[in-house]
Amino acid sequence: MEYKCVDAGSRRCPCVLMEAGQCYMCTMSRTGKCGCGAEWEGACPYTEYVFNGPKTDGLLKPFGARVSEFVCYSDQLKVVRLAVPAGFAQRCRVPGSYVLVESLGCKVPLSVLRSWVRPGVDEGGFVEFAVQPAGPKTIDILRTDAEEWLVSGPFEAGLCGAGRLRPEEPLLVVAKGTAIAPYINIADRVKARLLVDGDKLNEDFLRDYTGEYEPVNLSGEMERVATATDNFRQIMFLASPYYTEKILEMRPDRKDDIITANHANICCGVGICGACSYTDKDGVTVRRCKCEV
Repeated sequence: MEYKCVDAGSRRCPCVLMEAGQCYMCTMSRTGKCGCGAEWEGACPYTEYVFNGPKTDGLLKPFGARVSEFVCYSDQLKVVRLAVPAGFAQRCRVPGSYVLVESLGCKVPLSVLRSWVRPGVDEGGFVEFAVQPAGPKTIDILRTDAEEWLVSGPFEAGLCGAGRLRPEEPLLVVAKGTAIAPYINIADRVKARLLVDGDKLNEDFLRDYTGEYEPVNLSGEMERVATATDNFRQIMFLASPYYTEKILEMRPDRKDDIITANHANICCGVGICGACSYTDKDGVTVRRCKCEV
């Protein structure tokens, strides 16, 4: 089975997985034999890799982003705004974008809540994140005296199936808690019916970031949600894997129509730590932070 890499054809392709002979799009990298055939369109990542040395551009370097604003909605929900270069902010508008923030010697993945550009300004862009202080790393980056965050990215694998998104068609969005962030980041570009389980969110946050929405309790109203999916050709389901698996069990025929959150598989973002590895029935191992399974 061949897998679709989220970075294929982007400025990060070819990546370090090509050097390791583990590019999921390129059979030449893995087996020494090209399996693309006449149907292949676009640039060949293997050719680019060979012409470059052979080598890749390496990993993204972190940079210091100034903390511009810090809003406390509750003890369980903070929103942080960073001032960033305009180009970085523009790239953060891609559906499923997230960044890695360094904290306590580790990295914290955070989905982009909102991103915009101000032309003609030195720090011409801003990016916002909704953060819950769930453990030592998130508690550390939410220190109110922090002047900057050490950030790398953006990465684009925060949504599974994001390539299927059709902005011109009505979209049903079902979200629970801060998993709603990927939707808010594209809300100005889609027309959606929004069902929100406001777990650990509050009315002020939802008013500021979502506009109109319908409250729902996923623990007790999954049948209502399943019924709502029958009226839409595309669905964005942003919740924990437990609820995601439940909706797919209830509507297995809609698997290819549902865009889901990939939060549970976000680790290093580049496929080298192996924490998100998945081995399929054919014995092929992929990294789900980069490739859809």
